[in-house]
Amino acid sequence: MKAFIAGSAVAVLLAVAAAFVLDTVNKPVDTAYTTQSARVSHN
Repeated sequence: MKAFIAGSAVAVLLAVAAAFVLDTVNKPVDTAYTTQSARVSHN
C-alpha cells in the first residue's frame, strides 16, 4: 500500500511540475502565430 501511495504522490508532483514548465515555456497564441497580415485579437 505504501508503494501505491508513493507512486501516486510522485505522479501528482510530476504532473504539477510539467504543468508549471509548459506554462512558462509556451507562448500565447497571439504572439506565436502573428505575422504582418494576421488579424488576431482578444475581442
